[in-house]
Amino acid sequence: MEKDWKRRFLISLACLVFLNIGCDKSSKPGSHASNVPQGAAPVITFGDKFYDVSAKEKGKVWAVGYFGAILHSNDGGKTWVRQNAGTPDAFLGVHFVNYGEGWAVGELGVIVHTKDGGAKWEKQQNPVPNERLLKVQFINERNGWAVGTYGVILRTLDGGAHWERLPYKEDVNLNDLCFLNASEGWVAGEFETILHTKDGGKTWQKQRGDKDAKLFGIGFADALRGVAVGTSGKILVTGNGGNNWKEIKTPTGDTLLKVQFHGQSQATAIGLRGAVVRTEDGGRNWSLVPLPRHYTWLSGIDFTKEGIGYLVGDGGTILVSSDNGKSWMRVGMYGG
Repeated sequence: MEKDWKRRFLISLACLVFLNIGCDKSSKPGSHASNVPQGAAPVITFGDKFYDVSAKEKGKVWAVGYFGAILHSNDGGKTWVRQNAGTPDAFLGVHFVNYGEGWAVGELGVIVHTKDGGAKWEKQQNPVPNERLLKVQFINERNGWAVGTYGVILRTLDGGAHWERLPYKEDVNLNDLCFLNASEGWVAGEFETILHTKDGGKTWQKQRGDKDAKLFGIGFADALRGVAVGTSGKILVTGNGGNNWKEIKTPTGDTLLKVQFHGQSQATAIGLRGAVVRTEDGGRNWSLVPLPRHYTWLSGIDFTKEGIGYLVGDGGTILVSSDNGKSWMRVGMYGG
């Protein structure tokens, strides 16, 4: 009972402090905007909270967040337009497989899909509609997965026309996932849970778990080299596909929320209080990356094959890197 009480307390804390989900939705994004030119209708304001981002080549980017927000840029983040997904619920995860086709997931199990870059979004049926979905990933137009609260792992084989819940029974929040192909992938969550599958999710092997800390992000460069991140700046690294995980000295005490490889040896992790840490040797050594005028949480990260990176977070923050994550510039409404 004590463990269950503690877990639910941490869930509430994460929602209220990290993401501010569950706050009064009558306060729409933009109500706390400042420094907005008189008479202008800003697309991005200080009131926005962005939770995830998906980027493709040629400057195509989508960011999702609070109050059903989906924003799209065609020019690498210089200008943005809001897209209508038809729901006021927060979107927590987004993923595009090409310039046209993408999915977003979030509160109350919402799943939406577009085939035209977001000009039109349509809801898809979720077999567990009351559970929060925290992350989504597709490897092509048909094969995709989503993870969420209370051990939810969903899979689709037909682009989301049908979603099924995969067999994982433990009552544990699953925060992130990383699939390399249609068969092999990893999932990370609370109690330092790391799960691995080699059959697309039909069966899962627990590589790590039953600990006090929470893991919020996981990423792999290939089938051997991976990184997981979590509370108090925790960084775990593997060089053998997760058979063994080693805790690495971290340059920050702030909770890290997501991590992504963007090269054979380069990876970047982001988190609370604007924490950004970077490795160039596959995860053995990490260093802090300074940010321009940002001191609150970052929860979304994505890099294109060109090495262009995007970070999103609280306060309408969207940051872009043109040098593979070595430096970042703020874009959008408030510029650099």
